[in-house]
Amino acid sequence: MKQRVNLYQPLLYPVTERLSLQRLVSGWLLLVGTLLSGWFWLQYQQQQLTEQLAVQQQQLDVQQQEVQLYQQALQQRQPAVELTKQYELLQHRVRQKQQLLGYLAQQQQQAGQLYSPVLAHLLQIDRRELWLTAFSLQQQHSSFSGISLQPDKVPLWLDDLRRLDYFKGQRFSEVNMLQVPQQSAVSFQLVAQQGGSL
Repeated sequence: MKQRVNLYQPLLYPVTERLSLQRLVSGWLLLVGTLLSGWFWLQYQQQQLTEQLAVQQQQLDVQQQEVQLYQQALQQRQPAVELTKQYELLQHRVRQKQQLLGYLAQQQQQAGQLYSPVLAHLLQIDRRELWLTAFSLQQQHSSFSGISLQPDKVPLWLDDLRRLDYFKGQRFSEVNMLQVPQQSAVSFQLVAQQGGSL
């Protein structure tokens, strides 16, 4: 009759790694994909604004040509009441188009100047232990959602985030951290609003 004695202690059992190379690579790819998709979306928005700007500019050019024609007609003879009304109406439309063009140009400039540097800086303050799953950037309101394998790294990332010029004047109105079931990771959600500082 054979008998076996297991001399292995639990300390000698093989250790299973929770953070495998495959998970780490997929996490990095997810973060880079999220940031790239945000950058492409901003480029698309900027392209849309550029196209709107070009269309409005063409309409403005046509209307300015009509105004010049009316001015020439008015100079050649005594203006009729109907012609004067049309001239004033066109002048009013031209002023509205100029205001709209100024607004669109300002929006295009803000989109290029504000969001692109923020996305570039988010890449610089990236941490291996932390993945962003979604984010929203607005002048009055910003929000971030993500997962971290080490909960104590989230405040350090927030400290890096606070140093960005874009977030000056914003403060966190909501910070939620939840334990992922059966994992050592935590999910977090941050909401920043205008007023105070982060």
